[in-house]
Amino acid sequence: MFARVLTLFSRHCLFIVIVLMLITPTAGATDKIIRLTSGEFAPLMSVKIKHRGLISHIVEEAAALSGYRVHYGFFPWKRAYVMAKSGYWDGSVAWGYTEEREKYFAYSAPIFPEHVYLYHRKHYAFDWQEEADLEGIKLGVNRGYLDEYMLQQMQKRGLQINYQATTTELQNFRALIGGRVDIVISNRLIAERILRKHFDEQARGNIVRHSRPFRVTSLHVLISREIEQTDEYISAFNQGLERLHQSGRYDELITDFENGAYD
Repeated sequence: MFARVLTLFSRHCLFIVIVLMLITPTAGATDKIIRLTSGEFAPLMSVKIKHRGLISHIVEEAAALSGYRVHYGFFPWKRAYVMAKSGYWDGSVAWGYTEEREKYFAYSAPIFPEHVYLYHRKHYAFDWQEEADLEGIKLGVNRGYLDEYMLQQMQKRGLQINYQATTTELQNFRALIGGRVDIVISNRLIAERILRKHFDEQARGNIVRHSRPFRVTSLHVLISREIEQTDEYISAFNQGLERLHQSGRYDELITDFENGAYD
């Protein structure tokens, strides 16, 4: 009698195990996840807005077309870089190319073109044609951005470059309006959003964008060379991004962004 009860109990347990196997997704079989760090760069990347921003959305959809899900971790930019560099996270989004970064990361195909300009107060006499024009000027830049790296390279070439690095674009523009810096280096889309959202019409009217870009840079997904799947993840992103372009979906996302879908 006891043996029969034990047999029935075993069959019951086996039935439960089979059911759980059928209804529970298996990690690795149906849930290929790429873990990427990022930082606040609204409206292009931000934990606070729809789809975590335009660039985050592009990366997410490109990965999905190759069968992957993206898990984002938002951190201060410097920490985001270090955590991905070490392989603690798989990679980071989105970064411009430097030789230094290429030592530690593999680069995806370009995911977004970044246009960065110099902003100054309306009555501040300034022209921007060459690097020497930045000497003797108080510059505001975000810590860890490519712009800071470029200024550091100018310093190494012997130019007298004076800058202060902050953690947010908003801090830079407040410093500009308050006269604590003379020039702010900022992505055009970011700058326009910050000025529109945080400053009144009079303050906005006192800020001028120089017509010549400071830089135009392709942004990429970076995958750490410290993980085993480096080539696999880069290939997945590149294939997905190509399909995103071919389908016309990439252009749809850009149009949505221009129409305010990520505000």
